[in-house]
Amino acid sequence: MRGLPGVVAIALATLLPSLAQAQTPPDVLIAGQTREAIGAVGFGARCYLNKGFSTFQRNGSSLKAVISFAEIVDQSSFDLGGQATMTFASPTSGNIHFKQTPTLPANVKDPPFSNYCETYNATAKQLVVQFSIAFPDCTLPIYAVYDGA
Repeated sequence: MRGLPGVVAIALATLLPSLAQAQTPPDVLIAGQTREAIGAVGFGARCYLNKGFSTFQRNGSSLKAVISFAEIVDQSSFDLGGQATMTFASPTSGNIHFKQTPTLPANVKDPPFSNYCETYNATAKQLVVQFSIAFPDCTLPIYAVYDGA
């Protein structure tokens, strides 16, 4: 019986990576849709995300993901729509870089994100991605659903 916990630990260590891998989406660009959201802080500061077409790709264990937004606007009315790259500093947080925004302030084009969570339903081939973007004047909740082929 003394060796049994060690055998169970080895079996779990072998099995867990394959179980975790089965829960992640395929390593392909998938299409979906974002939910409309408004972020507000204090009086009058707000940012928003319109409901619309979105794409997402996360390369397995890579520290990067690519996401696109139909229309996302921060408090200063900077249009950040298009493709963005998420760079993870931890499993749930990092920075998001909005492309095609070279003249914007760094805290707008490269804001931090937090509370990242993804849920993949292998049977339905559906991925739900959630996180929050912390712009200088407001925090915007992101919720998107993607359907695999």
